[in-house]
Amino acid sequence: MTFLARLIALAIAIFGATLAVADQPDASRVNILIITVDDMNWNSVGAFGSPVNDITPNIDALARNGRRFDRAYVTASNCSPSRVALQTGLYPQQTGATGFFYIDDRDTPSIASELRRQGYFTGVINKSDDTNASPDHRLYWDIRKELGAAGKYSARKMGKASAGFFEAARTAQKPFYLVVNIADPHKPNFNDDAAKASRADTYLPSRIIAESEVPVPAFLPDLLGIRRDVRNYFNSVRRADDTVGEIMASLRASGLEENTLVIFLSDHGMPFPFAKSSVYDNSLKTPLVMQWPGRITPGSAEAGLVSAVDLMPTVLEAAGVSMPAGPRYLGRSLLAPSSPPPPYVFGSFDENARGYPVPMRATIGQDWLYVFNAWSDGEHAIKNDDMNHQSYRQMVRNAPADPAIKARLDYYLGPPVEELCHLQTDPDCLVNLAGLPAYAGVLEEFRQAMRAQMLRTDDYLLEAFDVRSDQAKLRTFMRRLNDAAQERAMRLQWKRPDNIAGSARANRQLFLKKQNQ
Repeated sequence: MTFLARLIALAIAIFGATLAVADQPDASRVNILIITVDDMNWNSVGAFGSPVNDITPNIDALARNGRRFDRAYVTASNCSPSRVALQTGLYPQQTGATGFFYIDDRDTPSIASELRRQGYFTGVINKSDDTNASPDHRLYWDIRKELGAAGKYSARKMGKASAGFFEAARTAQKPFYLVVNIADPHKPNFNDDAAKASRADTYLPSRIIAESEVPVPAFLPDLLGIRRDVRNYFNSVRRADDTVGEIMASLRASGLEENTLVIFLSDHGMPFPFAKSSVYDNSLKTPLVMQWPGRITPGSAEAGLVSAVDLMPTVLEAAGVSMPAGPRYLGRSLLAPSSPPPPYVFGSFDENARGYPVPMRATIGQDWLYVFNAWSDGEHAIKNDDMNHQSYRQMVRNAPADPAIKARLDYYLGPPVEELCHLQTDPDCLVNLAGLPAYAGVLEEFRQAMRAQMLRTDDYLLEAFDVRSDQAKLRTFMRRLNDAAQERAMRLQWKRPDNIAGSARANRQLFLKKQNQ
C-alpha cells in the first residue's frame, strides 16, 4: 500500500470513529429508565415470593441483576396521586394532587423538568396525564406517546415504542430519562368480559395461568368467582412481565443498557377490595427493583423501609443533578444513603377517580401498620373502583348465606376509625388490635408519628384526626368535605373528564390547593 493510500485509510478510520462516537449520547451521564406497572401487588412478582410459579421471569431478571427493596411503599393507593408523588418527590398532601385532576402549580419541580433543564432527553409512554401534575406537557417531555385502548396491552408495541424513543435520544445525542407506564394488570384483566369487548384480549400473555395455579389472597373469601377473577389478574401480571421483557430487549438492542439505571415498581396494590384504594400493606407496598450495571451489586436486597418520595433524590443523584432546595422534600437517595432507613413511611387515599372523598391515612413501621379512616363516621359510604368488579360482587352475592363473608363485607363497608395491625404475624391485616389495652403504647406511638407527618405535609386531614374519637365531629367534617368535593368537581380540570357527571369536562379552571380545604 502506498503512503498516500495508507494516509487515506487512516483518515477514513479516524473520521469513521469520530462519527461513531458522535452518534452516541453522552456516555459520561447515566440514562434513566423507569418502568411502572398498574395495580400489581408487591408479592405477585416471583422475586418477591409470588405464589404462582414462573410468573414474572423478566422482572425477576432485573432483581437478579440489581437490587430488590423488600419494604418499599408508594405514597397513595390510587393511580394519579401515586404517580405524581413519584415524579415530584412530594406527598400528595404537599402538592394538593390528591385526586385525578391537574393542579395549577407549574413551578413545582419534577424529575423530568429538572433533568430536562440539565440537558436530558425526556419521554413518557402511556398515562402521561396521570404522570404529570400540570396539564402543560411541555414542562416535562420531549416525547409523549399514548398507545390505543387495546394496543397498550401489546408487549410488542410497547417494546417498539420504547425502541423509537431510544433511537430519538441517540439522534439528539443526549442522555435520556424515559418513563414507560405498562397498562397491565389494571382492570379489565385478561379474559374479563370488558377485555374481550375492547379487544384487549387480542394480545395474549406468553403463558396462560390456569385456575388451579392460583391461590385466593387471604384477605378475600375463597369463592369460585373470586378465584377466576384472581386467575385473570395473574394472566395480566404475566402479560405485564412480557412487556417488561420487550422494553428491556429494546434497551439492549440500543446498546445503552450498560449505562442505564433501570427502576421498576408498581403504582399500588392489586385491584381488589382491601388492596387498591385502601391503605393496608397490600395497598401501598410495591415491588421496587433497581438495576445499574457496575454501580448496584447484582442480587442484593434492602430490608429497610423505603418510600416512593425517595426516587426523585435517587434519580437526581445518579444524574449528578442537585435536589431542589427546601424542607418540603422528605425523601433520601437510595444509592448510597447517608442516613439509616426511616422508622416510618406513610401512605394515603383521598378520593376515587370521580372525585368522591374517602380519606384514609396509614403509618407503616418495621412491624406495625396504623390506619386512620376519617370517612368511617357511620354515615358516609365508601365508593371505590373495586366495587365495580367481580370479586366485590361475589362477596355481596354470598354474604347473606355466609356469616364470615358478611362480617368481612361489613368490615369493608364500615371499618373502625382506627386500625392497628401486626405485619409480622398478620401481613394481610385481618385482625385489628387498636382496641386492646396490651397495644395501647404502640397505638399511641403510631398516632404521634401520623400527626407529626400531617404537620410536616400540611395535611388537611389533621382537623379530622384531632377529633377522631368524636363521631359527631367526624360527620361534620365529612359533610363539609363532601360538599366541597361536589362544588370543586364543576371547576376542576379533570384528567379523565368522562368520569365526572355534568359539565365538568368543559371547565378549564385549574385546582389550587387551598381551595380544596
